[in-house]
Amino acid sequence: MLIQLIVSGILLGGIYALLSIGLSLMLGVSKFINFAHGDFVMIGMYLTYLFYASFKLNPYISWPLVLVGGAVFGVVIFTIAKRAIGKSPVNQILLTLGLSMILQNVILLIFKSDFKAIPSEFSNSIKVGTVFVSGAQLITFGLAILTTVGFLIFIKNTRLGRAMRAVGEDRNASKLMGINVPKIDLMVFCLGTVMAAFSGALLMTMYPTYPTVGSGYNLLAWITVILGGLGHLQGALIAALIIGISETLTGFYLGADLRQLVYFVIFIIVLVVSPQGLFHKFSIRKVKRL
Repeated sequence: MLIQLIVSGILLGGIYALLSIGLSLMLGVSKFINFAHGDFVMIGMYLTYLFYASFKLNPYISWPLVLVGGAVFGVVIFTIAKRAIGKSPVNQILLTLGLSMILQNVILLIFKSDFKAIPSEFSNSIKVGTVFVSGAQLITFGLAILTTVGFLIFIKNTRLGRAMRAVGEDRNASKLMGINVPKIDLMVFCLGTVMAAFSGALLMTMYPTYPTVGSGYNLLAWITVILGGLGHLQGALIAALIIGISETLTGFYLGADLRQLVYFVIFIIVLVVSPQGLFHKFSIRKVKRL
């Protein structure tokens, strides 16, 4: 049973990683504090539902359209938020909290408060050894991990990825080296919203959506990012797996109502012992070696 729970937690953590890594990118490169990130996930969930309700498109087929919708949405939101980039954190927090309230109320106006769900075609369980895994959960985990790992490779090995990391290290020096920093900020914001929308599309295959669902995902994304170290993408991935496993184990042994208890306790302990995150020191050492 323990192995079953750990495997289920890892599968859940993979989706949490995809959900959180866009927020970590915004923080690491643009230093943008986004308290509406969970609502970006919610937009992805509703786009997926809209394509299903209107055109009967399976979520695994409609996700490219969701990515396009997320990119367009990112450009629109960046146009609104770009003046706050590089400004006071208080301005960014107030802006994104207001944006979160607007998005939730717009969705409430359009879709009402009813829960929206999509029936899964892969709900049957698959037995691997002694472990049973939901087909939908396995496919979702595979897509989430492939996307996350591909994104990390892109950031590390491509010219554009190196430019993003340079902007994250020093915006003024990047300007002097000829990097178009405003363009990088736009790309980072769009990538963040696209990954949030994609995670919403994947979550929609397993969970229902409603106008305030983003609030829970926003809190989860922030805890993941802080545990991993602000702006540390690999740390966010590992932290997401830790959260997924702890949530599954807690839900089974202590009850579903307390499933968030353990990772909140872990979060508080990390804030006391290492406020900069579990893996912040590793990223600092890497920078020093370079």
